[in-house]
Amino acid sequence: MEKGRESRSLKERIQQWNAEHAADFPAEVQAIFATKTEEIIQSGILSQCMREGDKAPDFAITNHRGETVALRQKLENGPAILSFYRGTWCPYCNLEFRELLDHLPQFRSRDTVVLALSPQVIDRNESPEQQGFEDLSDRGNAVARTYGLVYPLGQEIRRIYESFGLRLEELNGDESFELPLPATFVIDRDSSVRYAFISGEISERAEPEELVQILADL
Repeated sequence: MEKGRESRSLKERIQQWNAEHAADFPAEVQAIFATKTEEIIQSGILSQCMREGDKAPDFAITNHRGETVALRQKLENGPAILSFYRGTWCPYCNLEFRELLDHLPQFRSRDTVVLALSPQVIDRNESPEQQGFEDLSDRGNAVARTYGLVYPLGQEIRRIYESFGLRLEELNGDESFELPLPATFVIDRDSSVRYAFISGEISERAEPEELVQILADL
């Protein structure tokens, strides 16, 4: 944990952000987001995602350095944490991203690599040059789709995002207007999924401390 940074759970940090920014989202916008969340839950997508005990699909993505990052190769050295996030424009994703980085020494002590994937291809944050961490552009949600995580935003959400100046077709380089559900997986060296967190609520994320415990129990 970063020196001098108070110890709080990721859930508590998200709750604080929500409290500080509640006024930024009018009641009608919050209602549309709530309706979308219920739509996702009712769609059945959560029951179709990758789950504990499944075999994780392999993938290979070229990182920003032009190197190929393949899940199978990473698993030769130890387990992997896969974190699917929406983009650097998402405040909840940024809070989660920061927490994963803060816990990286604990993950590395278990010979674990963290692979963070989002469909965003431009205007990304500076990717941290840290051993054991890769921030990858999952173009077109190709990998997220094999894990059963992709859902359409719909026109109402698109209009809200555009009213905030957020144009996903530019950030993601396609016109699909699809995003991955927030999801985190712990993949063992044999490609088996040992932990799966998937939520239809965009503010719910896996707790890094729970990931540390899962890795300790492998």
